[in-house]
Amino acid sequence: MGLINKLLETQIWGNTILRYLISFLIFISLILLIFLTEKILKSIIDKIKDKRDNFGIRLTQFLFRRLGPVLYVFAFLVSLEQLNLQDFRTILHSLERGLIAVAIIYVLVAIIDFVYSEILTTSILEETQKKALRALMISIKIVVVLLGIVFIVKNFIPAFDITSILTTFGVGGVIIGLGLQRILQDVLNYFAIIFDKPFVEGEYIVTGDVQGTVSKIGLRSTRIVSLSGEEINIPNSIITSQIVRNWSRLVTRRVQINIGVAFETEKEKLEKMSDILKSAVESVDETVFAFARFSGIGQYSLNFTLAYYINEKDYNKFMELQEKVNIAIVEILKKEGVSIVYPIQVVRVEETHKKDG
Repeated sequence: MGLINKLLETQIWGNTILRYLISFLIFISLILLIFLTEKILKSIIDKIKDKRDNFGIRLTQFLFRRLGPVLYVFAFLVSLEQLNLQDFRTILHSLERGLIAVAIIYVLVAIIDFVYSEILTTSILEETQKKALRALMISIKIVVVLLGIVFIVKNFIPAFDITSILTTFGVGGVIIGLGLQRILQDVLNYFAIIFDKPFVEGEYIVTGDVQGTVSKIGLRSTRIVSLSGEEINIPNSIITSQIVRNWSRLVTRRVQINIGVAFETEKEKLEKMSDILKSAVESVDETVFAFARFSGIGQYSLNFTLAYYINEKDYNKFMELQEKVNIAIVEILKKEGVSIVYPIQVVRVEETHKKDG
């Protein structure tokens, strides 16, 4: 027994063998604790994951798979606390704090990756949305990693003056921010356009005094090709602050026009006008007649109101069909002998006779 005690009290590099054994036992205990926790958690998750599709369960699984190596290294550093390492105590504490910082960064990056993969697997995204989401996630990870690096450097180099650097970056950031404010707004609004999808490339929109087909949605601006063929670049921050009318998403377009006929039109033809206009509308494909009514008596004509629908999303095709309906109306009214009235002015001249006195 005395031999064992003497052996345990033997010192190697400033620590007894007993201290080394205690440190080793703590390390093994922590490893077993981490391993058993993983197994228990895995068995619990296996029992409930088939019953419900839970975001928290999937996130826990994901983090434990990623955090395993970090936890084992942390267990090793904790076990070293039992040893007399006066010369390395400061370094050891710095390593522990650095490891905690790395673990936090690692967890945050892992959560970002997990959220990204969840969105990709649970949402139907277009290729442009996937690219935008990937760019956004990368930007967030860069910010997290840079902040973590600053903390780690400060941890290992206490003399590192982070305050002055942050002040410098703060002043520089204000200057740069003022110069890049509009650009940053445009970039942020690009993500708003991509994910909210008020319009996509190839659709015909009207915004402000601009209308045309969206040819490209860029990081800074959206390009629109007008009916005259010119390309118009609108900053994303401007286009998201205005009302956008997306004509390409109309299932049907309603058209209402007023038609004036001559006062001399016969009663029988006036009574047939609704059917006459209906036949003109129905002679053109992709149109649906709504109504045609004698709506009033004007200064120069008897007025009829015609309403119909065109089942066409493309604006150019819509205008083409509307043109065909207008031509059909003119032709059928001529055939029926009904005159379309335009404003006229009748001047009466009265002749006066002067008698000689």
